[in-house]
Amino acid sequence: MDQTLARKVNPKPRRKGGAYTVGAEDIYIFPLSESTNLFLQKVWTAFVNKMVSMTLPNGKPVFQYAIFEAIQDKNLKIVASSTHFRMKQVTDRIGLQSIEDFIRNTIPISIQDPGNLSAKYLREAILSVEKKARPEVYFHSLDDERVHPNLKQLLTKTMNYAAGIPLFVKGFPIGMLWGIRRDNMSPEQEEEVRQQLYSLYDVVDFVISKEMDLKGDPYYARKNIEKSDLHSRAKHLFYTRGFGQAEPVTTIVFDSHTYQRSYRLDASFLIPSGDGYSVSLKRFEPKERNDTGKNLLLIPGFFCRRSVMDKVARELSLRHGYRVFSMDMRGRSRRTLPLFGIREGWTVDDFIQEDFPAVLAWIKENFPNEQLVVVGHSMGGMIPRFYCSAYEEIVKRKKDSPVPLPRPDELISGIVSITSPNFVRLQAQIPGLDILKMGLKLVPSKTISDFLFDLTSFSLQTTLPTVDLNKFFKFLLGLHSSLRAVSFDLHAKVVNLRDFVGYKQISPPEWYFLIEDIFCEESTKVVLQFLRSQLSQDRSFLSYDGTLDYTALQKNLQIPLFSVLGSVDKVVPSETIENDLAALPHKKNKILSYEQGHLGIVFHMPVVKEMCSEIDSWIKGLDST
Repeated sequence: MDQTLARKVNPKPRRKGGAYTVGAEDIYIFPLSESTNLFLQKVWTAFVNKMVSMTLPNGKPVFQYAIFEAIQDKNLKIVASSTHFRMKQVTDRIGLQSIEDFIRNTIPISIQDPGNLSAKYLREAILSVEKKARPEVYFHSLDDERVHPNLKQLLTKTMNYAAGIPLFVKGFPIGMLWGIRRDNMSPEQEEEVRQQLYSLYDVVDFVISKEMDLKGDPYYARKNIEKSDLHSRAKHLFYTRGFGQAEPVTTIVFDSHTYQRSYRLDASFLIPSGDGYSVSLKRFEPKERNDTGKNLLLIPGFFCRRSVMDKVARELSLRHGYRVFSMDMRGRSRRTLPLFGIREGWTVDDFIQEDFPAVLAWIKENFPNEQLVVVGHSMGGMIPRFYCSAYEEIVKRKKDSPVPLPRPDELISGIVSITSPNFVRLQAQIPGLDILKMGLKLVPSKTISDFLFDLTSFSLQTTLPTVDLNKFFKFLLGLHSSLRAVSFDLHAKVVNLRDFVGYKQISPPEWYFLIEDIFCEESTKVVLQFLRSQLSQDRSFLSYDGTLDYTALQKNLQIPLFSVLGSVDKVVPSETIENDLAALPHKKNKILSYEQGHLGIVFHMPVVKEMCSEIDSWIKGLDST
């Protein structure tokens, strides 16, 4: 916004006689500058998306609808709208027209219109912000006679109550954000919503101000707003000199009103790995830590960024008092890739033998007197198990390792493995997969899977070093159609995101954030390594070159293991975990099951809370005799 503009009182005050005190009705609202308006047009969908993704502490959505009224010249106009029910369709570009129609049908309302409640609240907010205070949060029954007729005609029978907050950037108002719901709220719910909207107000101001100053990318502004934790409020932001970091680390100190605890978030520490790649760590540091002397390292799974573990990370750190590191392996962000781009894909072996030990060495160097518990989801649970059990073999093979290879028994006191298999055995329906596997029984499995491996590796590696999740499913179909000797039925149910997620309570906003933020591209080599295990008949997970059987080596695992199963998991069914892990001898081993699918177990808050409480109790018992 043009910094030469300043707020001033209306030159034609409507009050007779005037007064020393400036009232809200005196305030003149300036139009947005062209540069601010152009940037906001690319970002304001994030405001309404975040609004309809807000939840109460019990996980229930707060709002079914959200609208943003932007200052447009001398008017306020609804420019962005979202519903809790349609976010998935919007993501899939289905039903988008209906929301665009809704916005087209809205009529601008003059800021000077005495019936414009949003303009009234913006004027009041200007007085608050001038006094270094946040604006009020307003709660309304939409039966209120004061609701403008232009807005009344847009309301449906399920739009009964609203909560709104004026939004500001660099001290200047940009518009009014409203969340709309069917049912009234209790005083306790109103207070929860008030605290979350204060957090959202701060996030919008901070993110947009920063990105506009840096002439930043609106895409990252949207993602940072949509990813923000509204259960906490940022108090301080610093750029710190992290442990041995060449670049500054962004450090934010938060107060969490949900957990009643202050904490520090560091994002991100970059740790060099092999062949020009890096690993990225985010740290949650609670103000008051527990007395276990244990740090936690959280590792996401196949196709997932570390954001998939955020609910687990916050619960373990802010409720149970652990210092928690959340890990992005190579390829999860631009900062983890080689400076001059990807030369070729990476394998699961690179995660196990380079990325994971690089992080172990970094934690050991910076926290030499503290033990580590590794918590991994899906493939993220395979990584520490396979490193620990295959350690002696890895050391023999990696004499010229680009990273140190710390002895696991000197640092790791326990592993928590969440829906994490010993080998791959999908139960989700993929066209022709059962027939293909039946065909494999007719010939030695390694012969056919090696042929398949070489065939697909040759055809894909030259054209596609990484794949994204949706393309992966198309790739599976193309893979089968390339095997001319095998016939299969295309009428079978195609593997889909619902099978992959396996989360029966998933809401449309969570679908949206999974697709937009959590799912990432994956190396073709990783995909092929998983496919080889899936198509194999010998219940094993092999190294990329086929010479190391990680599953068979698990008999060497001496570190206590807590394995969490999802009883309705189609991606990692219980048979791929229970029998093998039950045979491991350590007396501290534990197996626990929840009625959840593959990602639901780390997303559904009631399960997350119960699981993290069990993890905390298990960790506290590790040092007992």
